[in-house]
Amino acid sequence: MSETARALRAAREAAGVSLAVMAQRTHYSKSFLGMVETGQRTATPELVAAYERALDAQGLGEEVNRRELLAAAAAVLAGANTPEPLARLLDGLTSAEAPGTVGRSEVEAVQHATSVYTTMDLRFGGAVAADVSSGALRWAVTLLDAPMRDDTRIALSAAVGALADRTAWTHFDSGRTYSARRLSTLALRTANAGADPDLRAHVVLNMAAQVGDDHPNDAAALVRSAVSDTRVCGLERANLHAGLAGHLAKTGDKHGAIKHIVKAEALAERGGETPQWLRFLTPESLDSIITQALAAAGEHGEAIRRFENLLPRMGPDRLRGRAGRMIDLADLYARTGRVDEAQALAAEAEAALSDVRSARATASLLTLRQRVTAARRSEH
Repeated sequence: MSETARALRAAREAAGVSLAVMAQRTHYSKSFLGMVETGQRTATPELVAAYERALDAQGLGEEVNRRELLAAAAAVLAGANTPEPLARLLDGLTSAEAPGTVGRSEVEAVQHATSVYTTMDLRFGGAVAADVSSGALRWAVTLLDAPMRDDTRIALSAAVGALADRTAWTHFDSGRTYSARRLSTLALRTANAGADPDLRAHVVLNMAAQVGDDHPNDAAALVRSAVSDTRVCGLERANLHAGLAGHLAKTGDKHGAIKHIVKAEALAERGGETPQWLRFLTPESLDSIITQALAAAGEHGEAIRRFENLLPRMGPDRLRGRAGRMIDLADLYARTGRVDEAQALAAEAEAALSDVRSARATASLLTLRQRVTAARRSEH
């Protein structure tokens, strides 16, 4: 039985509602709900929302997403084989026809698609890239069912994993948490099949980001599982340590956060080669993640200095990240009493977001506006 099925059944039983009554309240048949609650049918976001309304259970959808994401990660990381076809993880997105024989050209096409949609996401935000990337991913997944040589299958699995990871991130950035979780699960499974430890680690890191704001302990545990893999390249290990530092800081473990920031800095300075799909992990990207961890750990002065140095180095190819770091810096200004600077930078960030479609950045800007307003009131 899936975590979704368990969560829906547990919520219904806790409310003392029978399956027959639930069928009446949700306008789904009793037999269909029974199959969903036993894992025989997939629970769509619409059905989860119907359970929330029928049971007056706020946040059930978010809890379902979190539990499914963590369960999927735990199963794959433990080496468990799941019977669910990969294409099922794309239910409700797009459709494509089955391909013929697959060779190196298809592998390179998938790799190129990942590069294109990564560029689109970094510049314009996940909401711009999500749908077109999803269509390319469905096509890429169908390639895995075609005849091919074993070495081609390994290379294709890695390429599909990288595209799935990027697509998952675009969905997460655009606020589509349900599809982001399923796409991340697909990415982790195909990264495993592609024998790419760097990609596997990066997918786990992005999975952790999906739960980290509300459940930093769960996120930290996920990233620790990836940090322990010594096959991961130096720059991705720096990325992992920086991400882990941020999650630890949110749990209140400042000492642990600083320890991993130091490790991230050392690995970033050492540099090294990265896989093709990881070329977006630039020195500026690592500096950004490390600085966010410093801010979360309460090192506000150092984080402000580093953000002020970083922003001029972020060009038009990173509009989403630049807007996000402007919001981060303005938030630190507000926290440290520099309210005029916070307000001015918030206005700049809002202007920057006019060219970016990112639900996460938009939500952060709203929180920043509220903090600036509160700081302004406290002055009087």
